[in-house]
Amino acid sequence: MKKPFIFGHRGAMGYEIENTMASFDKAVEFNVGLETDVQLTKDNYLICFHDPYFQILDNWYVVKEMTLEEIRRIKFNDNRIIPTLDDVFQKYKSNSLRYSIDIANRNTGYRVIDLAKKYNILDEIEITDLRMRVLAQLRKYNNEVKLVHTLPFNIRKISKRNLNFKDLVEKNIHAVNLKNERTRDKDNFKIIIENGLKCYVWGVNSKFRMKRVLKLNYKNAIVDAIYTDYPDVLLKFRDQFY
Repeated sequence: MKKPFIFGHRGAMGYEIENTMASFDKAVEFNVGLETDVQLTKDNYLICFHDPYFQILDNWYVVKEMTLEEIRRIKFNDNRIIPTLDDVFQKYKSNSLRYSIDIANRNTGYRVIDLAKKYNILDEIEITDLRMRVLAQLRKYNNEVKLVHTLPFNIRKISKRNLNFKDLVEKNIHAVNLKNERTRDKDNFKIIIENGLKCYVWGVNSKFRMKRVLKLNYKNAIVDAIYTDYPDVLLKFRDQFY
């Protein structure tokens, strides 16, 4: 029986510092996919880091205005070392991992696609974004990469008026990624399935939420992928449920 696929959110950030090799190692140890956020530095390195800008003490830093070397010289409060996406692909190249990559912008997406092609793992990555215009540009750039549309935060109740399913299908966007709270209304799940797309859910961290998402079923369709900070806990619940 098919089961929802599990992505470790920013690795396994419930246990390790997010978007670090320690966090990614923990997710790989749990035998789940890797989700990470990617930014592009001034000197065109793809780094695994969530925020486009950040503050330490009284200093503000903008990732796209800094080189990789400049970023790595910064003393972070949690002492993290920021890996590049190249570091990640290189380390796990023999693991046959499935990756979900949340991108900063169109150019970041282009570079992710190029790097995945270099490692011959384009079929193992999925790029997620809130902006349909960015996903459309990525589809023009490459016809094979898997693209996922993260539902914009302002949409609480999905309808054909606020989500253009025809456009999603035409651009071969294969899934809609919902924030966990949006699954309280089961109609949001149903309308995605009715329009021939897969449903992903992110932010599934409590046991209550895990059980609720696992129970979603419509016309024998289930949630296709789930993002969690605690992949080992979700694995246990998923396997018990199925």
